[in-house]
Amino acid sequence: MDAPLVRMRGVWKRYRMGKTEVPALRNIDLEIPAGEFVVFLGPSGSGKTTLLNIVGGLDTVSEGEVLVNGRVLAAQSEAALTVYRRETIGFVFQFFNLVPTLTAKENVELVAQLAKSPRDPGEVLRSVGLAGREHHFPSAMSGGEQQRVAIARALVKRPALVLADEPTGNLDIETAIIVLRVLRDAQRADGHGVLLVTHNQDIARMADRVVRLHGGSLAGVEEVAHPVEPEELQW
Repeated sequence: MDAPLVRMRGVWKRYRMGKTEVPALRNIDLEIPAGEFVVFLGPSGSGKTTLLNIVGGLDTVSEGEVLVNGRVLAAQSEAALTVYRRETIGFVFQFFNLVPTLTAKENVELVAQLAKSPRDPGEVLRSVGLAGREHHFPSAMSGGEQQRVAIARALVKRPALVLADEPTGNLDIETAIIVLRVLRDAQRADGHGVLLVTHNQDIARMADRVVRLHGGSLAGVEEVAHPVEPEELQW
């Protein structure tokens, strides 16, 4: 069998608050195959975002081991982690994080300039349904359009893994469905993995695999036999 894209063994993450250590993740053992759409599901404070940040190389484990594409993240230097984040990971955040003084295309080009083998920024923007909006600034775009720019920015670098932290959290239902459709279509077309954090039970119905977290512990992992399409979601 092929090696999993993500492998975690005995992962703990503790944060110090004064003299007290607070565990955010507790002894996580997890394997995620390549090319899947995976939802991290759980209530606020369950450890979802912490887990995502560790996979993305934005945070480190207190104990245990994390491998992505066979790379032990804790063994990497800061310079190597920067290259890892730049070449392997595409980030999509809840609050878009676009540069307000740059147009949609310029926001995507900024990342393309740093990538090893980028896609054409204009082509990627067209693929997420933003043809004709390339030269608009974020302030002139709707929330859904800004999130699609953020997705294009993540996809332009040809990542092995897209990490999406509550990407529909600030969107209305109709716009959220459009954004989820863009994420799903891109994943199917390019074959990269997607790890999506949400507290929304219904979004989990479109995943290939659901990782449930509670209180920092792994509460279960389930394969979804028949994932639904984004348009079939109801919440």
